[in-house]
Amino acid sequence: MYTVRVATVTDYAAIADVIARYDMVAPVFHVPSTWWVVCDPHQQICGTIGVEHGDNAWLLRSAVVDTHIRGYGVGRALTRALIDSAAQHGIAHVYCFSTDAGEFWQHMGFWEVPVTELLAALPNAPQVAQFDHLGWLPTEVAWRYDL
Repeated sequence: MYTVRVATVTDYAAIADVIARYDMVAPVFHVPSTWWVVCDPHQQICGTIGVEHGDNAWLLRSAVVDTHIRGYGVGRALTRALIDSAAQHGIAHVYCFSTDAGEFWQHMGFWEVPVTELLAALPNAPQVAQFDHLGWLPTEVAWRYDL
């Protein structure tokens, strides 16, 4: 059985390892942010999702699940945990960048929006600065979930 829980600072190295295994951009662990992990029956972290907090919007980042457990609803469970937390905090929108997983985000209730909308909603998000520095913003696809 796999369990989803809020990550602690002691999980950050394992989260970074999971993200690195899939050649994703290294996470920026900062405040304010929140991370969730999915653990296998041996309490090994095998998936993660994070969020960077803005005033009235959050930026989802680094959603990844180990390949051997994909298709079992683990990614949906991680995303639901994040969305439920956003609702509890009175957040209006959750955004994300994704060029490869649009079908998943649509299935979860996200809508494709212009990247400029995401930039206006979360101009100071570390992932925005990171993608700008890497030169990725012109080719990114933005998604929004409305709460």
